[in-house]
Amino acid sequence: MSVTLYDKGAASERPGAEAGRVEISGLEGARTAVFTVGLRRSEHDIHRPAALRLRVPGARPGRVTPRAVRAVDWERVLAIATVAATVSTRAAEQLDAGWTRRPRGGSRDFCLLVAAVYAHAVARHLPPRHVIAAVWGKGVDTVDNWLAEARRRQVLGQDPLSSRHGPRTEPDRRGVIPLPRPPRQPPSSQTTVGTNGATLRDLPDCPDWSFRIEPGAREGNVFVRGWAIQPDITHAGGWRTHLTAKALAAAPLDDVFARGLAALQGNLYLATARGVVGEPVRTRGPDHLRQVTDAYLFALAQEQPPLPLICTLWNVSYRTASSWTSKARRAGVLTARYKPLPDRWGRSSRPEGP
Repeated sequence: MSVTLYDKGAASERPGAEAGRVEISGLEGARTAVFTVGLRRSEHDIHRPAALRLRVPGARPGRVTPRAVRAVDWERVLAIATVAATVSTRAAEQLDAGWTRRPRGGSRDFCLLVAAVYAHAVARHLPPRHVIAAVWGKGVDTVDNWLAEARRRQVLGQDPLSSRHGPRTEPDRRGVIPLPRPPRQPPSSQTTVGTNGATLRDLPDCPDWSFRIEPGAREGNVFVRGWAIQPDITHAGGWRTHLTAKALAAAPLDDVFARGLAALQGNLYLATARGVVGEPVRTRGPDHLRQVTDAYLFALAQEQPPLPLICTLWNVSYRTASSWTSKARRAGVLTARYKPLPDRWGRSSRPEGP
């Protein structure tokens, strides 16, 4: 694994990278991927991740998918970036070497890892508790329990440097902080396509972050080669938010990839349908039937067959989509029926849907 630290001059114009960025490559489990983490300076002169980009040089179709993104150990990536920016790249490589032992909380290996970060923070005259909390994205109360366990296992001694009275520095919040969006204003779910790919903003239940899908092409087919997340500067909350593994786990990846790829492929019909229906609900219930009905009625309005659209949005078979529409009819939420347009001989191309 290699870690490279770039100063703020190399990426100060990007939201979430006001304090520079860290590039990580050769990570175990994702050696072909390159991670670029944008940094923001927080209290106690600690640098925190605020933006992230994943790209695979020379990727083939199917290499960058929602499932592949979820499989990345984001806690590890963000921890390496935080240590590299706050302490040094050498300390980040040592942290990664200890991480490969896959230590669990409370184990001796985990206590050794916490003790190593503690020692690096003390050497840099930084408050150790706050550094450890930033590295793992936890609260200082949790860190106190970790330190107590490390002392009990005799891997961490009492240090005279008090972490409770370290020098405080104001967070780096340069630039104009926009006013928060008025309450009860529905998200606009904007998707724009440019030279760098498709950018998605104001996704349902995710207003403070914007996403970018970077395209690749092979044999005339467009596929996803890179994925990025950064704070949305039009939201005050997004401007101040730090990126955590929990936030990455909650990101609507399926919706982002589907909308972004549809926009890159020029499929405005599918992209618009995604905006109308929203992120497809997988659990069966009233919300699921309502979304199926919305997709069905949208297809009718566009004079398109509804069942293929449902199959594409939920990635299910034609038979499953047909059963869902039947359930929606029995529930009374779907009353319209699709009548296929006749072909040039006056015959219907498909029997009437359920």
